[in-house]
Amino acid sequence: MAVAVVAVAYPLFLHYTGFEPARDFAGLTYPRLKGYLLRQTPGQRPNHGVDFSQIHLSARHLRADKPVYFKVKRMKWRREWSSTYHPLAHWFYLPTVRLPFPDALVVHNLGGIALVLLCAALALWRGGALDALPSLGGAVLVAMVLTPTGLLHLERGQMDFYVAASFVCVVAMFERRMVGWALAAALFSTLKVSAWSFVGFYWMVAAPLWGLRDWRVWLVPGAILLANLVFLSEVREWLPAFLYVAENRSDAGPSFTKILPKLAAYAMPFISTLAVAAAAFVSLRRSGRLSDVAFRRALLERISFPFAAVLGIQTICATPVTHDYRLVALLGLLPVLAIWCARGESIPAWLRYAASLGYALLLVVAFRVRPFLEISYENAAWLMLAGAWALLAVALYLAFPRERGLAGPVRSASPSPSA
Repeated sequence: MAVAVVAVAYPLFLHYTGFEPARDFAGLTYPRLKGYLLRQTPGQRPNHGVDFSQIHLSARHLRADKPVYFKVKRMKWRREWSSTYHPLAHWFYLPTVRLPFPDALVVHNLGGIALVLLCAALALWRGGALDALPSLGGAVLVAMVLTPTGLLHLERGQMDFYVAASFVCVVAMFERRMVGWALAAALFSTLKVSAWSFVGFYWMVAAPLWGLRDWRVWLVPGAILLANLVFLSEVREWLPAFLYVAENRSDAGPSFTKILPKLAAYAMPFISTLAVAAAAFVSLRRSGRLSDVAFRRALLERISFPFAAVLGIQTICATPVTHDYRLVALLGLLPVLAIWCARGESIPAWLRYAASLGYALLLVVAFRVRPFLEISYENAAWLMLAGAWALLAVALYLAFPRERGLAGPVRSASPSPSA
């Protein structure tokens, strides 16, 4: 998969943009970046990995046993803190500090694409939908190298690959019953902690349906807690920087806070989670299957994609710092959609086609594909909000099984729309 990324994605990326990583960053004094332009729209001068430089230079500081988290003057840096990433991220990238910054940036970008494709391939294989991999892989590569959002993510060297991977892993964990998925979900979500909200909300519904007595469901929160305990002293230094950036604001993204009161935007994931949890409880109670583990797990499979998609959109767009490149994380739900569509006997065909088309349209908006290239961020936020509520309606509808014989997870598959 990594060879395919190098052979296809990177040449297309270079041909399309003429992008060259900044070759003068390696000699800069941390944390100062002497000058750059914030690229708001395609066509301006690229950022040359300005976001990844924070990780790279912080890891270099860590290797030299120098402080990583400290206040800096905003005029010399884009923010008031030298780093806003979790300590685990700096340790994770320690091997790259031996590389010049341009090479480390290329490794980061290509490795991120390969990671998403690898997680998708494993999830599709375990989910019995491996035939969707060519179309899904093509969609991921096209989204990353031929769309404004994907190119912006690569040029800045952002970390939302890990958010996408955590989406795949946490959903797959509850369907494939593998310890590895749980540990991977905890790792990837900690490398980019904005994924914690998705992982937490999904876990609160999925874990009780799966069964809280199964020790594997506790691996995700347990591994995240362990990562924070291992780096406890560094986490204490990181928290002020994290709280600062969490309350920051950006005009370059479809944040719901542009169109709604901040409290209402923040409340959406809570409301959606409570609504789905209540619908599942009422459905199980009404059918008398509340204690039927197999039936509960079948219900979780039915709502897996629409519920995950609702949380994915809402946890990304709810905050004031929703840069457009953060929407790259939505690619992580494509394998979830493919597996969900493959369960022909569990989900009505018309609903599978409608959900697939609807999510494809949301991705077109998110990645600013024509004719949405010049759409305002406020209008994009309205479209993403409408899509999230439509998917919530799908999840609530599927929480009440109507097909006879739904007594356990459906393993057979029927023809389904391509991912």
